Amino acid sequence: KLKNKIFKIFVILLCFYFIFNYLLDNNTLIKIIINADYNKISFVIILSILLIFFYSNLIFVCLKKICNIKISKSRWYLIYFNSQFLNSIPFFGIIYRAVQLKKFDLSYDKFIGIYLMIKWLYVSITLFLFSIESLFIFKGVSLFGLPISSIFFLSAFVVFFSPIILGKFVNFLMKLKNLKSNKFFIKFNKLLELFLNSIFNQSFIKIFFFFLLTVHILELLIITQLIESLQANIPFQKTFIIFIGEIIIEFVSILPQNIFISEIGLGLLTEKMNFDFELGFLIKIYFRFILFFSS
Repeated sequence: KLKNKIFKIFVILLCFYFIFNYLLDNNTLIKIIINADYNKISFVIILSILLIFFYSNLIFVCLKKICNIKISKSRWYLIYFNSQFLNSIPFFGIIYRAVQLKKFDLSYDKFIGIYLMIKWLYVSITLFLFSIESLFIFKGVSLFGLPISSIFFLSAFVVFFSPIILGKFVNFLMKLKNLKSNKFFIKFNKLLELFLNSIFNQSFIKIFFFFLLTVHILELLIITQLIESLQANIPFQKTFIIFIGEIIIEFVSILPQNIFISEIGLGLLTEKMNFDFELGFLIKIYFRFILFFSS
């Protein structure tokens, strides 16, 4: 246990060391940091605490309504906030959460299933929300000959209904190739059933949508306030593009927590928008650290 703690502290300090060296060698970053409005960042911390609280409740609803596990809210908060701290080290947070929930009879298979289900619903509903927001923010703007809002709506439609189409295809394969006893297909079919059960559970979907909508609004406010605190002369439409970019980059997790991938991705986006690469990099760094310390 002592060795594990020393290793965790070493990894965290090493990350800080590399980030600190990068900051020292970059004059643009130092300039943005020095000129930042830290009164607004203190407001962002309050919003981040609310974001973490609502997101933890979103997962709690999934555990109670879909998995029917018997766990008190206070116990869940303890597990969730401990795992948030451990998220500073790749894989540690999610492994800790899985191990702790195993004590409440949630199997590892079902834990992975719930994790994927939340991701699927999160992506589907977020794309749908983007389509509504784009109607007002990007009115008249088209991409590939289609309005931006239509692209987001079609994407949401495809993602949301893909488990139904995939489920029918898997069932067809299992009957055609006599794969009913195949362990992979059995587990895959159970995962799809979990997805479908969540769709038709109206009370669950209503609560899930409420928490996700709240999380979405809080994320938008946090990104907006962070951009204003770091560089106040960005119009809201471009701020919203950065917000969309940050969310979409997080959709595709290449590395645990997308460490450095998100920072580089957002930096490239702001650079394409004729702002400094360092601005996008700092937005994500600040967001990551604020969420970490708010936990």
